[in-house]
Amino acid sequence: MPRVRVLALADLGVVLVLALSALGQVWTSPVAELGGGRGVHSLLVAGFTLPLMVRRRFAVAVFAIVIAAAWLQLQLGGGLGQPFFAVILALYSVGAHASLPATLVGPGAVVLMAVFVDGPRLRDGEPWDQVVPAWFILFAVWAFGRWMRRRAVESAALNARAEAAERDKEEQAARAVADERARIARELHDLVAHSMGVIVIQAQGAQRAIDTAPEQARAALASIETAGRTGLAEMRRLLELLSPEPGDADTTPQPTLEQLPDLIARVREAGLTVDLRIDGVVRALPAGVELTGYRVVQEAMTNVLKHAEAAPVEVRLRYEPECLDIEVRDAGRADGVSGDGAESGGRGLIGMQERVSLYGGTVRAARRPEGGFVVHARIPVDGRQR
Repeated sequence: MPRVRVLALADLGVVLVLALSALGQVWTSPVAELGGGRGVHSLLVAGFTLPLMVRRRFAVAVFAIVIAAAWLQLQLGGGLGQPFFAVILALYSVGAHASLPATLVGPGAVVLMAVFVDGPRLRDGEPWDQVVPAWFILFAVWAFGRWMRRRAVESAALNARAEAAERDKEEQAARAVADERARIARELHDLVAHSMGVIVIQAQGAQRAIDTAPEQARAALASIETAGRTGLAEMRRLLELLSPEPGDADTTPQPTLEQLPDLIARVREAGLTVDLRIDGVVRALPAGVELTGYRVVQEAMTNVLKHAEAAPVEVRLRYEPECLDIEVRDAGRADGVSGDGAESGGRGLIGMQERVSLYGGTVRAARRPEGGFVVHARIPVDGRQR
């Protein structure tokens, strides 16, 4: 049941209890004790009870009506106890639901009552212990209402912050999903471009050799099959990462620099002459750095296959204390075209730069003055994404 409806039912219950008990007392009391008669007192009962139904929305107005009806009922000799409880509830509502400065009506009314109502009573000899404690009770009721209001405001602020934190968490999760999809897009680009480059070069070689050197053509076709199977397997693994069922995802490890010789072997089978040189002390690096280094070399050699017609390539890895230094250079073609990939309009070099920048590294890709193209990447080895 909604909270608003529960509060409305609670107010209705309080009003019914006060009204029925007061009316019962009015209609069972001697008429002589009721100045104005039972009808007038019944109307006054309605005056100090029914407005309590809307005390949360119109706290000050309800308080004014209730205190006026209660005072008239007292002056007419009703002698009922219910008006006091109605005043207490209305005063609490002023503290709990009225905003500044309207809420000051509550303590102001208590002060006026003390001066103009209880003052004469005290001068007439009314005992202090029967008058003064009521002032403290009324002030305490109003103060309790203000405290409850402050608690409600603080609770609402906490709920708003919690909701904002939850929204921020959802936005972060959405960004994480978007980042992961972007990473998978880069992975797909790298593996498809590489596999297709190998397949195209081998297919060209097979076409040339199919009549004069069948064995060489057969070897080229076998290399095409291997490259295709490898590309399909890796593509399947990446696409399964997008599966809504976590259990369906493949747990095959991402490639590392240890698989670099296998990558170069496949490229050599495609007819590319590759010279691999590793300097420094070879050591295990963070997984992200290993994958990034592998993809940089893969993308650079794929560009050579696509754009430089299998020009000789030099791949140099240097393990430095604080970073991994990678350089891939090709000799280019006689007409000056090299493996920069600019003619393709693809996102190979852009993806390479995105990968390396995640770890605070740099990539430089440029034509060599003597011909050809060079890709130079430096990746910090602390493995922390930026």
